[in-house]
Amino acid sequence: MNEDQIMLRDALIGRLASHDGESAWVELGNAGVRGLCVPEELGGLGLTLADAAPVMEALGEHCLPTSFLETSIIATRLLASARCVEGDNVLRAIAKDGARVAVAGLDVGLRGDLSAGYVGEAWTISGTARVVLDADVATSLIIIATHDDAPAIFLLRDWQNLERHNFPTIDGRNAADLVFEQTPAILIAQQAGTLISDVTDEAIACLAVEAAAIMRRLVRDTIEYTKQREQFGQSIASFQVVQHRLVDMNIQARRAGAIARRAVEVLGGQEMERARTISAAKVTVAQAGRYIGQQSVQLHGGMGMTVELPIGRCFKRLTVIENELGSADDHLRRFAATSAA
Repeated sequence: MNEDQIMLRDALIGRLASHDGESAWVELGNAGVRGLCVPEELGGLGLTLADAAPVMEALGEHCLPTSFLETSIIATRLLASARCVEGDNVLRAIAKDGARVAVAGLDVGLRGDLSAGYVGEAWTISGTARVVLDADVATSLIIIATHDDAPAIFLLRDWQNLERHNFPTIDGRNAADLVFEQTPAILIAQQAGTLISDVTDEAIACLAVEAAAIMRRLVRDTIEYTKQREQFGQSIASFQVVQHRLVDMNIQARRAGAIARRAVEVLGGQEMERARTISAAKVTVAQAGRYIGQQSVQLHGGMGMTVELPIGRCFKRLTVIENELGSADDHLRRFAATSAA
């Protein structure tokens, strides 16, 4: 990160210290970063994904899952890359009013049977979208559905009549399964496979940055706790077996941080290299996050899962990230395929 990005990260870490997930979204608006990637002519800052990484790092430092990834990165990138009047209106609302946008179908594993058809003079969507985050608070919905055997991007501004099944996620957010039955939608882009692939990789890079920050927090908190917890009249941090475990945790956190930085660097580069690096980042983050989360909870004992400490909350968030936008196994297969190609 350059000097400006480091200053942004540090400023946000300070501003977000006393907030939870919902109030953090408001504070991001007060800081002027919700429209960070929205084009300048639409009221945003017109910056790049590299400039969004410090925001994800600050959110990871405090383990604050918010709408920033879905609205300010995924939805913004899709709409800004396939410009239309309706999409521009949504982008203005994101930058100026803090409007939130839900995204359905970006993860191929959750896209299910979503399909688009042209009925009369209107596009319609049919099928079921699973685990759509922010479906309870978003004012607009982006849908990725299949048409003519290729993914296309659609927008719904009025989607209150959908059948929805709301539920909480383990990391403290809300999601819903949405059922479409020839629901009218606005076409944003057809044959959008390349754009969707690019934006998915960008989102994974941002998740890697967030996860690496959470891991650093867990390592730091666990080291401090082992210095305070005593057994046999001395702190457990003095036990060699605990020291070895803390070293291993620190190594895994550093690996995750290094590959996350590399993932951000390759965005916009050569497609094959980007795909391999992003998948390598996802696998590394998934494996390191599970190891560090498990060790943190074990070294904290029963306190590790109490609501008073952030350890359990961080572990749950890492578990969600591990399976978001493809599992480690999915990305191992992708890495192997791109390496063979």
